[in-house]
Amino acid sequence: CPQLSDKIWIGYAPKGNKEAGTYTVADKVTDLKSCVEECCGDIHCNVIFMYNTTCYKIECYSNELCEPVERLEPKFGNNVRMVIVRPITPSYHWELTDLNNDSDDLAMAGSDVENVKTCDPSEDDCGINEVCRISSYGMPNVCECRSGYKRNSDNVCEAFNGNSSGPQLITHLLPNDYFSTQSSLPSFKTKIFNVGRGDVSSPSPPKKILVEVISKQIRLPDNEVELIASTIPADLSEKKRYSYKWTPLTQPEGSSGTVSETQGGTLKLSHLTEGLYTFKVIVSAPGEFGETEANVTVLPQKRENEPPQAVVLPSHQIVKLPNSLAVLDASSSKDDAGITKFHWELQQGPLGYQPNLSDTQTLQLKDLKKPGNYSFRMTVTDTDGATNSTVANITVSQVPDYPPEANAGSSIVIYLPKNNVTLNGSLSSDDKGIVSWEWTKSPSDSDKAVDMQNTHTPYVQLSHLEEGMYTFVLKVTDDSGQSSSSDVHVFVKPPTNKPPTANAGSNVTIALPQTWILLNGSQSSDDISIDKWNWECVSGPRKVVILNRNASVANATGLTKGDYLFKLTVTDGDENSASDTVAVTVTQNKNQRPKANAGGDQTLTLPVGVLIVNGSLSSDDLGISRWQWTRELTSLAMGTIIDHSDTSPVLMVTNVVAGKYEFRLRVTDDQGEWDEDKVSIILKPDSELMNLVELTLNIDVGKLTQAQRDSVLLKLGMLLRDASQLVVRDLRPDNSGRAKLVFYVTSPTGSVPGPQVVSTLKHKLAQDSFLLQMSVIDIRTTVCQNNCSGHGVCDQETRVCYCESFWMPDLIKKYMGDGESNCGWSILYVTIALLSLTLIIGSAIWGLVCLFSRLCRWRHTSSDKTKYALLESTEQIRHEGKRKRFRKKSRANHAQSQVPMDKVILSDSDTDSDVLFENRHGKSNGTKSSRNGYKSDRRIKT
Repeated sequence: CPQLSDKIWIGYAPKGNKEAGTYTVADKVTDLKSCVEECCGDIHCNVIFMYNTTCYKIECYSNELCEPVERLEPKFGNNVRMVIVRPITPSYHWELTDLNNDSDDLAMAGSDVENVKTCDPSEDDCGINEVCRISSYGMPNVCECRSGYKRNSDNVCEAFNGNSSGPQLITHLLPNDYFSTQSSLPSFKTKIFNVGRGDVSSPSPPKKILVEVISKQIRLPDNEVELIASTIPADLSEKKRYSYKWTPLTQPEGSSGTVSETQGGTLKLSHLTEGLYTFKVIVSAPGEFGETEANVTVLPQKRENEPPQAVVLPSHQIVKLPNSLAVLDASSSKDDAGITKFHWELQQGPLGYQPNLSDTQTLQLKDLKKPGNYSFRMTVTDTDGATNSTVANITVSQVPDYPPEANAGSSIVIYLPKNNVTLNGSLSSDDKGIVSWEWTKSPSDSDKAVDMQNTHTPYVQLSHLEEGMYTFVLKVTDDSGQSSSSDVHVFVKPPTNKPPTANAGSNVTIALPQTWILLNGSQSSDDISIDKWNWECVSGPRKVVILNRNASVANATGLTKGDYLFKLTVTDGDENSASDTVAVTVTQNKNQRPKANAGGDQTLTLPVGVLIVNGSLSSDDLGISRWQWTRELTSLAMGTIIDHSDTSPVLMVTNVVAGKYEFRLRVTDDQGEWDEDKVSIILKPDSELMNLVELTLNIDVGKLTQAQRDSVLLKLGMLLRDASQLVVRDLRPDNSGRAKLVFYVTSPTGSVPGPQVVSTLKHKLAQDSFLLQMSVIDIRTTVCQNNCSGHGVCDQETRVCYCESFWMPDLIKKYMGDGESNCGWSILYVTIALLSLTLIIGSAIWGLVCLFSRLCRWRHTSSDKTKYALLESTEQIRHEGKRKRFRKKSRANHAQSQVPMDKVILSDSDTDSDVLFENRHGKSNGTKSSRNGYKSDRRIKT
């Protein structure tokens, strides 16, 4: 609440008194702090006024009317307090006069009164370790402790050490926690500076310069404005020691506004466009600093406004009592820019009619209870404040109200011992409705005994009547207070009626297989008439069914061998009754065989929780004493008979599988006669069997709650596609007792294949195993759908493929791929591949060995030095040649390796020069012995 004045005016009241503005009581607010907070949150509240514990929020008509004026009357004094929260215009400075000593009333409720010293910012007249704080809105400046200091009980500022920031500068006037509640209120350009942390040895902060720039608002086409910064203290020296720095903070997007001149504290702007501009000015001088912000609001150019057109439908209507509801609709009103306000007011109405009218488009009137003419004026206001009005008329007319007409009914005659009767006055009528009923006894019968109940309803109940004539009066009243009466007579006569005579007929004997008998009581009689008949079975071998038991002739069915006794009771109009009995004997001339009926063949589709075979339609003339169900030899053996139902009429079998079941039913009566019937039941496989998925949770099935089950199903549905629906088929334990959830998934196009569901869930659970908030042990299809690469069979329990002969698992796919068991490799091809690989590796090794050995030999021979020897004689050479031709090839090769590659031979020559030495290279093939002198080569001649 930036504009809040830090002064509490005790004993002051607004200058305009009650005419200062609109007073609003703040409910549930009893202290000054809460009252100020309430006003800060209300943008229409300017001043708060506390009278004892009552908080008044004042919306001032003008700033002058809300100025505080001291009231010296005794009723004021400490009973009233004022706080100025915000002026009507932000730039207004309150002219506050007639001030008392500030130190007497600068305390809020619950705060201590402090000794505050006023000061002048231009003069250093504050105490030690104090600074002068500049107040706003005409309030006196006060001395405050410097940063890192606080005022002690002797009113002296002393150093203190603390980790938290110091209090705000105006906390000596308001409670310490007050400004912490103002964070949500709108902010203004006036700033409240916090006292920062500081130590005793820290340097003094720069002196604050109070800078104020009045925000401007202009309207296009005017696009120039001037902002002027004023300072306290003012810079009046000729050298102008203050420096000003203007900085734009915000401006409309695409704005072309330019600064035409910045001379000290003046900023001139031109070419402004529509929108909000925010500027910051920093004023500084040696040892002094101050800053503030200002806004320039450029409003759009005014348009030529057309006044609104007020329309109320219907403009005139008639309401006939007792209806009291009328509706006036102003939604058809028009305006070129838009209507901002609808205002209804009563122009004319019956005396005393004061409605509470809401300012809405549609006005609903629910209290038009007085006849007369009503006129309502509706005023509409557009966005520019232009108004227009129209009047709607309502005529409420009074409908004639006729008195009611009472009708107590016709006279009644009863005979003792009956002594009660109900009188019916529902035929009474009124044009608008009867609001009250009243039954009374005629004054002439005041000495006659009678009990009356429900006397304020149309139906009065009379009891304990005595012989004689009674007169009863019915009085009815309508809603307008008009009434009418009617009489009715009740004659109580002595008893003249005789009790009836019951005749149930003669005793009857029938023989099986007939199991029914007609009971005829029509020979019963009464002197007047018989009103009620009732047949019942008193005794018999077993329970029977009586049809039409409340008639003179009834039919008793379900009879068996034995004796039955039936009782007939007749009652006349005076509740006199009589009874008679008839005996029925059922005999058996010849025993009939029972008839077995096993219920007929059936065709069902799995899943079937309990297979029920109903043989209760089997019958016998006396009754079936024994039931026996047996399974045929050709029937499936799978299935458990429960609850010993194989000896009851209905056979129940669980754990059934797809296939054909055959059962034989034998029924036996008491005489040992029996009959059999055979039934065949075909169970078709589950249509969703290949789509079923089993999800095994890591939780004991006995500990899984319904809430956990529902949570898992909900999260499974979220993991699947949006249009998919999860259908639960079963919840059962696995071999280790863990909970196994069996389900399948449907989509708009049909059921989703089970392997696809398993793949989707495995992929998503692999990313986050706790998506279900419960660990999952296994996810797989109910039926193993692994084809084992077409060369094996999948084991249903272990999901391992048992391969055919000469086939084996694809180890690469199993251990490096998806991990599914398979039979993808042929043993023959694997063997051939291994042998080929072995040969390739061996050949490669042999080749490498040969390559390296040849390289080593070449390097060795090439490094030998040239050797020289004397040439042998011709005879020695020939003799040597003959001897070498008979040597073996291996010896020749060996000898060749021993012969030096280079020789120097000394021989004779026919030329003038003699050959002393010869340098010759050996042959590269190494297959023939070298012959000295065989091929001419370089020679050394002398």
